[in-house]
Amino acid sequence: MDLVDSKGRRVPKGVKIGSGGEGVVYEVPTLGNDIVAKVYHQPVSVVKQAKLQAMVAVGNDKLRKIAAWPMETLHTTGDKQLRGFLMPKLTDFEPIHHLYSPSHRKQRFPDKNWAFLVYAARNVAAAFEAIHSHGHVIGDVNPNLVFVTGNSIVKLIDCDSFQIVVNGKFYLCEVGVPHFTPPELQKLPSFRGVRRTRNHDNFGLALLLFHILLMGRHPFSGVFAGQGDMPLEKSIAEFRYAFGRNSAAKGMRPPPNSMTPEMLPAVIAGLFERAFTEPGAHPEGRPQAKDWVVALDALKSQLFSCTHNPVHKYFAGLVSCPWCVQEQGSGNFFFIALNTGAVGQSGFNVESVWAKILLIDTPGPVPEININGLQIKVKPLPPALRRGKISIMQKKQAAVGLVLGSLVFAPKLLLIALAVAGYLFFSKPKDFAERQARQAALTIAKQHLAVLQKQWQLEAGSGSFQTKFNELQSLKTAYENWADLLHLEKEKLHQNLYDAQLQKFLNNFFLESFNIPGVGAARKVILASFGIETAADVTLEKVVRIKGFGDDLAREIVGWRKGLEKRFLFDASKGVDPADVAAVNQRFALQRKQSEASLLAGPEDLRQLRGQILQKRAEFLPVMQGAYQRVLQAEADLAVFEVEA
Repeated sequence: MDLVDSKGRRVPKGVKIGSGGEGVVYEVPTLGNDIVAKVYHQPVSVVKQAKLQAMVAVGNDKLRKIAAWPMETLHTTGDKQLRGFLMPKLTDFEPIHHLYSPSHRKQRFPDKNWAFLVYAARNVAAAFEAIHSHGHVIGDVNPNLVFVTGNSIVKLIDCDSFQIVVNGKFYLCEVGVPHFTPPELQKLPSFRGVRRTRNHDNFGLALLLFHILLMGRHPFSGVFAGQGDMPLEKSIAEFRYAFGRNSAAKGMRPPPNSMTPEMLPAVIAGLFERAFTEPGAHPEGRPQAKDWVVALDALKSQLFSCTHNPVHKYFAGLVSCPWCVQEQGSGNFFFIALNTGAVGQSGFNVESVWAKILLIDTPGPVPEININGLQIKVKPLPPALRRGKISIMQKKQAAVGLVLGSLVFAPKLLLIALAVAGYLFFSKPKDFAERQARQAALTIAKQHLAVLQKQWQLEAGSGSFQTKFNELQSLKTAYENWADLLHLEKEKLHQNLYDAQLQKFLNNFFLESFNIPGVGAARKVILASFGIETAADVTLEKVVRIKGFGDDLAREIVGWRKGLEKRFLFDASKGVDPADVAAVNQRFALQRKQSEASLLAGPEDLRQLRGQILQKRAEFLPVMQGAYQRVLQAEADLAVFEVEA
C-alpha cells in the first residue's frame, strides 16, 4: 500500500517494527529516525478519520513530548482514504510493567533501585496531567499504555484510542481493560457511547502508581476471608481495597510478603485510600494527576540510602529499611547490586568488640519483694455486728439442740421446733454482707497482684537483656564461621547447577505472554500479586493457596510449566554463572556488614537495656509493694471474723 500525507506528499514505508490488533508500525526513513507510521489493517470509520484529523490539528510540542501523538494523517494514493498517521518514535523505551514487575525488572532494568521507580511514577503522573490539562481523557488506562526509558522519562502510546475533545465535540474512547476499570464502570456491558471523565482516569493512574511503588501488587488483589471466590473485577466493583485502613471490614488483607502503603509517606498512603475507596467514585473524588506530582516530588527529596545495602532506597521517615526486612523475612530480593567481584576483608575485629560486650553487667534476676515492713492496720467489725454476735456454728448447734429437746421433752411441739430450727440453721447471720464485702475485696486484691506479678517478671526481669546477649552471641559465632559458610554456599552452586540453569530457563517465560486455559488477564494479575510471574515461580503449593484457584486450575498452570521444562537442555560445560556467584557474594557481604553493625552496637544496646530494666524496677517496686499490702490488709480484715467468732 502506497501512502501519502494530507498534502499529497509520498511517504514510503520502511522496516516493520511492531504490530497489534489494529495495525502495523513502520519506520519512515525518508522523514528521519524519530518518526514512525502506524498503518491500520482495515479502513477506518468516518468518525475515526475525523478524530485523527482533529488530533493532528490540536497537537503541540507539549503533547508530543509525553505521548506518541498523531502528527500527520496518512492516506492511500488513489482514493485518498485515511489509513494511518505519523507519530513520534519511541527509542529505547520499555513497557512500564517491565519496570514494576520484579521479575521483568531484574532482566530489563537490573541496575534500577526504588528511587528510580519513584522518579518514574512522578513522570507517569506528569504525563497524565499534561493530557488532562488539554481537556482530554485517556480512557483505556492499562499496563501497555505507558513506556519508560532508562532515565525515567515516560511516554504514552495508543493515543488514537484516547477520548478527545475538540471545539466542544467529544471523540470517545470505547475500549478498556477490566482490571483497570474503576468500580463505578465495572458493571457496564461495554464502553460504547460512554463519556469517560478525568476522575475515571485518576483511578487507573492511582493503580499504575500503586504497581510502580509497591512491586507490581494490585490494590484489589488480596486474601479474601469470605466464602467462595472473589474475582478481581468483583473486588474492584465492591471497593475491596486489600491494603486499605478498613480492609478487614471488607474481608480482605494483602497477599503474603507484600510491600504495603505503610512504607510510604502518610500523604501518599492517604491518596491511595481516596483513590480506591467509595468517596473516590464521587465526581472529582479521586486525587488528580497534579496531586500525585506534588506528593511524589516531595518523596523524591525524602529518600534515604540504607546503611547496610546502598542499593536499598526508602522513605526517610521510616525507622528501618523495608527492603532489608523483606529480604530477611521472606527471601524476596527486589533489588540487586551489579557487583561481580569477590568479597573482600573488612578489617573488623570481632574479638575486640566481643570483649566490650562482656564488660556490660547483667541486671541479674528479678528481685524478691520484701513484705516484712509493710504496715497493716486491721479494720474492726462495726459495733452493731460485735454486740450480741452469734457465730454460724452456735446457731447451727442451737437448731440441733432445739430439735433433740423437743423429741425428748415435748414431742407435740416437734413441728414448731423444726420450723424454728430450720430458720436458725439456714438463716444468714447479721454479719453476712460485711463478710461478703471483705471476701470480695480480698479476691480483687489477689487478682490485681497476679496481673502485676506477671508484669513485674516481664518488665523488671532480665529476659530482654539475656535475649539480646544470646542474639549477639549467635552473630559472633556466625561471623567467626563466615568464610566457611560462604565456601559451602558456593559449593552448593556447583552441586545445584542443573536446578540453577532450569530456573534461569523458566524465568524467561512470563505467564502474561501465554494462553493457559482458564487463566485470563485478571487471573494473571492475581498470580502476579502473589509473586507468581514466570514459569520459575509456579509450584502446585503456591497456586492452590490462592483463593479461587482450585486443584484443576492449579494443575493446568503446573502442566504449562512442565511442558516448558521438557524443552530445557542442560549444559554442564557452562559451569556456574558468574552472576550467581556475585549474588552469593552480595548476600554474604550484606549479612556480614549487618552483623558488624549489630555487634558494634551491642555494648550500647545492652547498656540501654540494663538501664531500662533497673529503672523499671525502681519505678515498679512501690507499685508491687502496694499490691502486696492490699492483699495482706484484705486477709487481715477478713480474719477478724474468725478471731471474734
